[in-house]
Amino acid sequence: MSVELESTSLTDSLTTALRKQIVASEIAPGEKLSEIWVANRFAVARPTAKAALDRLTNEGLLRRGPRRTAVVPQLSADDVSDLYFAREPIESRAVMTLANRREVPGDADRSLLLMRMAAEHDQHAEHTESDIALHRALVAATGSARLRRMHETVMGETQLCIAQVRAHAGLDLIALTDRHAAILEAIRNGDPDEAVAALLTDLHSCRDTLLADLKAAQTQASKLRA
Repeated sequence: MSVELESTSLTDSLTTALRKQIVASEIAPGEKLSEIWVANRFAVARPTAKAALDRLTNEGLLRRGPRRTAVVPQLSADDVSDLYFAREPIESRAVMTLANRREVPGDADRSLLLMRMAAEHDQHAEHTESDIALHRALVAATGSARLRRMHETVMGETQLCIAQVRAHAGLDLIALTDRHAAILEAIRNGDPDEAVAALLTDLHSCRDTLLADLKAAQTQASKLRA
């Protein structure tokens, strides 16, 4: 009996398209994505739709409901706190390792440049994408496949978290970019303690900003319902 092989490139393209629409809130929190809906929307076969949904579920951008239907989650304050809690030990180990080597990965430098460009033009979505890419580049540069795999389990949700809240947040993108520059500078100077301190300053500041804006949005929603 012949077995039909998955078209990896098509699945990759579909996963990328869905990811962008979810992060941009074109597919809103709470919306259900069935295999049939995805297959019809993107004119692909159901196995391809299923493969893409499974990938995004593994990334944390989707969650499975009671009937296995994929749903875009609305992340809570507890989710935000837990995501940043989980990132701290992974990324601290990464920047410490790189600082001991005085090694700033080229991908991180390029992401920082893109962050600066996005900040200058107040482009929040582009800034978020480059922000996430910079942190991924730091972990990837350690050369540890397992550390990278652990990191990927939280970064999809982190991107969704930032996208859901940041659109409503009064963030100073220039200051945020400068905090990331401080991480790379400490790595370049070979100072592990300063690299970790700069990383934690960035993570804690981002977490606290997201939590404050999430609380403000919930308070506003309560007023509107009253």
